[in-house]
Amino acid sequence: MNTPSPVRPLCLVINGPSAAGKSTLTTAVQDRSEMPLLRFGLDELFRMVPDHWGGGLAGARHSDLGFRYEDVEVNERHERVRRIRTGPDGMLMLEAMNAAVVAMLRVGQGVIVDGQAFEPEVNRDLETRLAALGAEGAAAVAIVELRTDDMDLADRQRRHEHPAGLSLFHNSRLPQSPRPDLVIDTTGQDAVQVADLLWDWLVAFYPAAATGTRTKIE
Repeated sequence: MNTPSPVRPLCLVINGPSAAGKSTLTTAVQDRSEMPLLRFGLDELFRMVPDHWGGGLAGARHSDLGFRYEDVEVNERHERVRRIRTGPDGMLMLEAMNAAVVAMLRVGQGVIVDGQAFEPEVNRDLETRLAALGAEGAAAVAIVELRTDDMDLADRQRRHEHPAGLSLFHNSRLPQSPRPDLVIDTTGQDAVQVADLLWDWLVAFYPAAATGTRTKIE
């Protein structure tokens, strides 16, 4: 007789530039899912960073070791382009975020990673860890990349809480993942349209999100 076995927890990584719609999409997936999915990403990590290691506090004495905003260039539309400069302590914090994601999956808790950093070394670390979980059958891993053209991003960035220009810098970098499982171009699409596209794909990839079934027959 076949016996039920637990469904592998889902790890959905949603990448893309600042203001591309990652957090809105994460919330939409959480709301639609019949299984609980914890949100953990850069915004959650940055809320844990001590003020003097962060980039938003004037005179932060350790921001060179942690995270700091840095003006890097001016684009052709004369808009500020900025990046987050990550120091050695910041890199360690990012690696801790990766370890935390894996720990949640190890106990069977599904996670949505709301954005990886634009730090290739850290992103490779997370993908290596997630690939190992997938190979063990310990997690179902999907990496989604959101793309948006510069003009759309610039318009969104003006209404975004992050410093102006951050999204345009991100859009000039290589994608966080070299091999995403799904790419969605959000240019000209509203949040519901993007959520529908992802949800249809996700349900085919991971039916338990729609059914809530926590066990499967083997």
